[in-house]
Amino acid sequence: MFLSRLLVKMAANNAVLNRLEQKGAEADQVIEYLKQQVALLKEKAILQASLREEKKLRVENAKLKKEIEGLKQELIQAEIRNGVKQVAVPPGTTLSTASFSEDVPQPAAVTASSGSKDQIKGEDEEKKKKEKVEKKGEKKEKKQQPAAGSSDAKPVDVSRLDLRVGCIITAEKHPDADTLYVEQVDVGEASPRTVVSGLVKYVPLDKMQNRMAILLCNLKPAKMRGVISQAMLMCASSPEKVEILAPPFGAVPGDRITFEGFPGDPEKELNPKKKIWEQIQPDLRTNDQCVATYKGVPFEVKGKGVCRAETMANSGIK
Repeated sequence: MFLSRLLVKMAANNAVLNRLEQKGAEADQVIEYLKQQVALLKEKAILQASLREEKKLRVENAKLKKEIEGLKQELIQAEIRNGVKQVAVPPGTTLSTASFSEDVPQPAAVTASSGSKDQIKGEDEEKKKKEKVEKKGEKKEKKQQPAAGSSDAKPVDVSRLDLRVGCIITAEKHPDADTLYVEQVDVGEASPRTVVSGLVKYVPLDKMQNRMAILLCNLKPAKMRGVISQAMLMCASSPEKVEILAPPFGAVPGDRITFEGFPGDPEKELNPKKKIWEQIQPDLRTNDQCVATYKGVPFEVKGKGVCRAETMANSGIK
């Protein structure tokens, strides 16, 4: 009898535990959804503030234009009262007030002789020629400066890449492209970055949710089918298979990926014209133990371990 009661109590306790676990999972989902909504609300607030500021500036600009027109009219009326003749200026002609002397009446300047006009025109042409020569000299100096400093330029290696640990908070299918996902990724900044990845054929949507990854964060943002992508997911890749690289256990969003023997800070944004990423990418590979490497040096999060693919050994990384 005692044993049967004990078994009944244990069964009841197991049911309670199961309900608590289910509620905990539901609470985690609600928290993630609320985080996403807060980020969206922040973006909307920033956009609305910028629109209000733009509208305010336009109103102020219109007021200033009205004030300027009013001052112009007052000046004209004052000149007429003082006996100054008003001369119509052809459209496109600009008059410099510096050409009028205080003790010389303005009409005399307007009715200058044709000889003086030719002299002024000649002086203007000489000034323009001098300015052109000076500008050409400045351009040559600017061109020579990078050439002189080229020996001090940073080497083109992996230290130029801003590789960070990130967490894919949410992912969904691109509204206008069947092969693309649109992800919201936490890379340790104030708000998540939007990332577009062509992984629909290789990674199921449910495997993209709440997943740790490695991201290249200093590529120039690019529009992909109408959505601006602000980073790139790093993956082991072959024609048949693609796997998202995983950071070591204990890594958190924003942790920097480093490479022993390649010190230095990454560039703020890679210049697409210099093709820096295109020069570095061929040396990114997984080794025979699936560890991600650059020229054989592992992708490392200091004090936490190395980054790796799940199963893909000796594969390219991009």
